[in-house]
Amino acid sequence: MKLISIKSYTHLEVYEQDWNKITEDNENTNPFIEYEFVYNWWKILGLKEEVEILAVQEHDRIIAFFPFQFKRKWFGYMCHFLALGVANYMDIIVRKTDANRAIMFALDELISRKKNIVFYLHGLLESTNTPYLLSQYLNARSIKERHFSIVTPFINLEKMDYDEYIRPRKKLHGMDRRGKRLRSLGEVSLQLLESNDMDEIVRLHKRRWEKKNDTSGFSSESKREFFKALVELPKGNFSVRLTTLQVQDEKVAFTYGFTCRTRYLGYVLGHDSDFDCYGPGRLLIKDKVSQLISDGFKKLDMSIGYEPYKMEWNTDVDYTRKSIFSTNTVRAKTIRNILWIKNILISKVKRYRAVVLFRRNTIGKIRYFLRQKGSFVYRLRVIKERLFPFIYDKKSYVIGKNSNVEVIGDEETCFTELSSNLALASEHERKDILQKIYNGYAGFYSEDILKAFWVNENVIRLDDVDVVLNLKKRSIFIRDWKNENIQQVLGFVNNRYKGKDIFVSVNTKDKKSVNLLTQLGFHWTDKVTFTRILGKSKTSREEF
Repeated sequence: MKLISIKSYTHLEVYEQDWNKITEDNENTNPFIEYEFVYNWWKILGLKEEVEILAVQEHDRIIAFFPFQFKRKWFGYMCHFLALGVANYMDIIVRKTDANRAIMFALDELISRKKNIVFYLHGLLESTNTPYLLSQYLNARSIKERHFSIVTPFINLEKMDYDEYIRPRKKLHGMDRRGKRLRSLGEVSLQLLESNDMDEIVRLHKRRWEKKNDTSGFSSESKREFFKALVELPKGNFSVRLTTLQVQDEKVAFTYGFTCRTRYLGYVLGHDSDFDCYGPGRLLIKDKVSQLISDGFKKLDMSIGYEPYKMEWNTDVDYTRKSIFSTNTVRAKTIRNILWIKNILISKVKRYRAVVLFRRNTIGKIRYFLRQKGSFVYRLRVIKERLFPFIYDKKSYVIGKNSNVEVIGDEETCFTELSSNLALASEHERKDILQKIYNGYAGFYSEDILKAFWVNENVIRLDDVDVVLNLKKRSIFIRDWKNENIQQVLGFVNNRYKGKDIFVSVNTKDKKSVNLLTQLGFHWTDKVTFTRILGKSKTSREEF
């Protein structure tokens, strides 16, 4: 046998056919070890990395590729699989019949050349043979290994009864209700996109993660070119699928996923945060499962991680292993032991969802806050809106009722109902507008939709204090009216919703509004008080 060192992507081109023949013979479904992925990663992202792919030649044929990167350290060398931080899975490219002897030869040869070396091999799926063959080799050479596994949920699409699968999941998140409300905004469709739509997908992702700690780097300047290059590849055993959920012509959710023979791997999932309440990501997954079954895929891989949504959708789990070992020199073993301890601590911490959310959301908001250079006014506003209310906050609202259907207002004032097209096209406060429509409000405006008032025929919602009260029949609740136009609003509402009791709410500190509403015939039925001290909140309701 002979070990060949490949140190450039142009040199790798020589072995493209050998590489593809092995993955084809293995019927490989791991997209990250397909030649197209490795080659483009090296060409675009890996030029400054110390990549050295080791090819094993036996007689006149190549039987294996070890996709390694080496880093020179004070103690010797650190070796890990290439594309760390980009490729969720990685493996040795070798036929099953050649794997055992290829591993023995390549690692023996490598260790003889580099006496002080630590191996940090990520992304080994436990459903493959490699982790176990690697452990057998290490045991035979008296080399200590410690591995760390993370759950890898997937949906088994083979012979799936889609209706039976989706029924309990639809109930779990009220997807029928959410889907119906999303469709009320316009036609909803699932679309496959081309590479020229990639910029819009990146924009959606960037906006989604603007105030969060994004560890994928999907929309970063350095990786954008790489992910777009993969989309532009011709369709084959390996390809990228860009899928979006659209309302009319607007993209509200997307998946960037890899197809590799019979496996689809969802790499990045995101949605427009303006549509949070509609749950577009879940609606997209629901339709995506159906689409993949129709297209003949056998597995929808949800990738590594304990995210709750993955565990709600999956039917089975795999595990992805990180293997850490070293040569038996003092220096190498010292670094190996440090890495073991570090990864033990990380594994324990990641079991706590609250820690993960703190790192992603809270740290992300702090970083966003610090990035606002020179924006002193913005920082003061954030402190006032977030920190002070967390320490202490108290709000009281009174709810008023007017049962006098003869209330006099300007019934001829022209208010127009806010359409879904106008809501979707809004450039300001769109998330708030869409949230109100989702919550069952109808909006009415005269000139500016941002000055619209809203009518709800089902509930009284006091969003500031998280209180929802059901309305009786023949009752309505109006909000976001102004003192300047309250009489016109009442006249319009009284004319449109004839014979219905009208409810309003107002902050008790707003004495002017309280007095005005009293003069207009409202009497006060309830008082709701919200108190928060150091994050602990309490709400009380008093009936008059």
